[in-house]
Amino acid sequence: MDMKSDFGSGAGNPVVARPFEGIRVIDTSHVLAGPFCSYQLALLGADVIRIEPPTNGDIARKMGSDKELNSHELGLAFVSQNANKRSLAVDLKTPEGKEILWKLVDTADVFVENYRPGAMKRLGFDADAVMARKADIIYASMTGYGQEGPLSSRPAYDHVVQAFSGMMTANRTLSGENHRVGFAIVDYVTGLFGAFSVASALFQRTHTGRGQKIDVAMLDAALTIMGPLLTEVAITGGLNRPNGTRAFSGSPVSGIFETAEGMLATTANTRVQAMAMLKAIGLPELAADPRLESWGDYPELGDEIAPLLRQAILRHSAMHWEDLLSSIGVPAARVRDLPEILKDPHLQSREVVLKAPPVAGLERPLNVPGVGFKMAEGGQHIDRAPPRRGEHTAEILRSVGFDDTQIAELAADGVVKMAEKN
Repeated sequence: MDMKSDFGSGAGNPVVARPFEGIRVIDTSHVLAGPFCSYQLALLGADVIRIEPPTNGDIARKMGSDKELNSHELGLAFVSQNANKRSLAVDLKTPEGKEILWKLVDTADVFVENYRPGAMKRLGFDADAVMARKADIIYASMTGYGQEGPLSSRPAYDHVVQAFSGMMTANRTLSGENHRVGFAIVDYVTGLFGAFSVASALFQRTHTGRGQKIDVAMLDAALTIMGPLLTEVAITGGLNRPNGTRAFSGSPVSGIFETAEGMLATTANTRVQAMAMLKAIGLPELAADPRLESWGDYPELGDEIAPLLRQAILRHSAMHWEDLLSSIGVPAARVRDLPEILKDPHLQSREVVLKAPPVAGLERPLNVPGVGFKMAEGGQHIDRAPPRRGEHTAEILRSVGFDDTQIAELAADGVVKMAEKN
């Protein structure tokens, strides 16, 4: 199966309006969390305008392992969350640049930023200033620690927030080593909360007619997705959970196991599932153990039966166990890597990955993530490739009243920049 040609552009029916069609988003954010927020809105129909500086700018444009894409300022980190957007390259430190952004604010429904508190105020575009200009705008800010509080001014990246939030200790191995989740999970869940909060505020606006100021913190997002752990500590004052590869449920017959071929993950979270699995792998005597009735009261059970489980599961391949256990209602999967799963027919049917339109100067397609859910009508769709910096500068300026002579003068003065032609 050729991954370069087997992804669709989205299931959205062009006859049915997507949820955010008619909504304009001004996106001044950079790197991951903010752009991922606006990307969700863009896939679902919003007109998202990226505001970028004429030089330098978003480090994500050169972030990734593909040198060719980096040379085009279309690094993998950037490509993964910027399709369907338009790019305006403008110097917001100039009076002319500020006036351009104010003209766009007048046309916008949403303003997104993810700089440290105070940065947008120094530019003159903090929430109070923008909402004073346009009272019904949704102003969403994403930061590491929030707009207020003792730590609000601290810089933050995903890795650091994983450490600060307790996520690394929640991901501790049985040998006691703290580990980060191997991708930028905090950035992306912050972006999701950002998109959800914007959608909520837009719906709220239909009732109130007023805008909303939104404060999304990476720390808050990290703690929120650890809900059961957070609740346990908030109620009991302590945390007593299994570490390593053991299941969150504490099931003694769940985990990740070596097999005759490949690794197997199982999660028998109920007594019925646990008994079925033990019988299926040839350990019916363990299925009769009364401690399975309430294994939470017998934490020693997992260590006691672990060697027996490993020995039994070694007899067959991971694929054998995946098929057998799944057929009897026990969740199980052979451990796969991303290149393998992207070729899987089931994944292809889900439209998790979409194919963006061609980019000038590139001979290869750009396959990018979708929104992560399907809608029967009016769902996600890729209309535009991830933009080059300043690719849409001229058309955006024309849309707010600038003529070609004025645009040329702004470009000559370095206030704006158009994308270089290849």
